[in-house]
Amino acid sequence: MDERVMKWLKANTGKVFASPREMFRRPTQGFEVVGIVGESVRIRFAGSPYPALPLYFWMFDRTLKYLQENRGRSVRLGAKLAPQYESDTVEGQIWKRPYPTRNASYKAAPHVCDILSLAGLVEYVLVLNPETLRKVQGAKLRDNE
Repeated sequence: MDERVMKWLKANTGKVFASPREMFRRPTQGFEVVGIVGESVRIRFAGSPYPALPLYFWMFDRTLKYLQENRGRSVRLGAKLAPQYESDTVEGQIWKRPYPTRNASYKAAPHVCDILSLAGLVEYVLVLNPETLRKVQGAKLRDNE
């Protein structure tokens, strides 16, 4: 896990945040950083009494690696609830086999990227989907990273 992300998570445990994806003018849910449990981060969505599915450290590692490999370019989030994921999206890179855990896949890219954005490592941008030619949610590393 990137030190900057870990530091941000520890400093912001118990705090509630609006999703930075609100900039896309699509419905988003605010979330609270509940805490770090083992090798994962637990968040709770606004209005829910229960923690969401865990965001594992390897999800952050895979996301940052993919964004670093695409430095200077924007990549689609590609958020889907279940496979088939597109390999050229953050979600597709998170759920690339083999999975480091036993968990079945679930939508993780938006929440991982929200934390990376709030920690100052990632910025959200609009990206063209090459298949639909629609502008969709994307992310890229900040220039100073």
